[in-house]
Amino acid sequence: MDNPLHDHPQFKAFLAYLRLKNISRSTIDRYTRTLAGLFKEVGSSEGNPAQITTTHLRSYVLGLQQRGLSPNTVAGHVLAIRQFFGFLLEEGHITADPSRGLPSPKVGQRLPKVLSTLELQQLFATFDETTCAGRRDKFFFLLSYAAGLRISEATHLRVEDIDWGEGALRVVGKGDKERRIYLKPLVLELLREYLHEPAITDYLFPSRNGAPVSASCMDAHFRQSVKASRISRPATPHSLRHSIAVHYLVGGAPLSFVQHFLGHASLATTGIYTRLTDPMTKEIALRIPTATEAAEKKRKECTRVKGGAESAQSAEQKIGLAETVLGSS
Repeated sequence: MDNPLHDHPQFKAFLAYLRLKNISRSTIDRYTRTLAGLFKEVGSSEGNPAQITTTHLRSYVLGLQQRGLSPNTVAGHVLAIRQFFGFLLEEGHITADPSRGLPSPKVGQRLPKVLSTLELQQLFATFDETTCAGRRDKFFFLLSYAAGLRISEATHLRVEDIDWGEGALRVVGKGDKERRIYLKPLVLELLREYLHEPAITDYLFPSRNGAPVSASCMDAHFRQSVKASRISRPATPHSLRHSIAVHYLVGGAPLSFVQHFLGHASLATTGIYTRLTDPMTKEIALRIPTATEAAEKKRKECTRVKGGAESAQSAEQKIGLAETVLGSS
């Protein structure tokens, strides 16, 4: 989209302000798209924020609603607009904030999309492990589930982020905040196997040119796999993060562990008194079973059954051959 604010000094200052606050790149991109759409809709050729009125903003938001956008999406647009004009007012670029008269759409609290352990086994079984891309995709989503990763966190993982001594993974989340995720022995074993892939040098999940694979690419691959697995409920890569959180809670993990595990900034219902020490976090992460173990156990059982059937078939063929030879002699 052509951005009428691209060279506007106030817009540049706003972007710099967001970066100083360690706002994530994806959030900044959303804000940029929202404001570009707003000024394109208003038709301000110079992209002058001082020309925007509350009437303009109300008309823009109404247009979003008439396009059938969800209340959550519209609320995101409203938030970006308020942040921008609030910044301009604070910096003295405008004398009145037109976004103050902008109503917020009512947003219902949506329940997260969670997959059962059986559905996850179905999902992981759809990947073609005879190809490099298939093995990469399967382990990408398996690790995203096992470590509760956002898709943006998983795509930028590097080999150097693995702490083999502690059996942990260094994850950089929103606002460049780091957290340490302890991996179960089975996941570490699968990780060692995966690192034998020849394409891996720096990023754990590289694209063909060696750069990190894009989030949009992995999102598309995930949706294809969900369709192939015939899982009836809607699911996205973020569903894996929701799923592991619920599976840990069902298994008895305290909320404060899940807070640390997912990298959430706060947990209002429990507060500071429920924070876990690092050793306790590691103990819980290694103790509670999840779908990762169940899927791998099933795969190994299928391999043993298949191998046993092939051995039995080979033995029957040898017996038949011996009978033929003896019968003809």
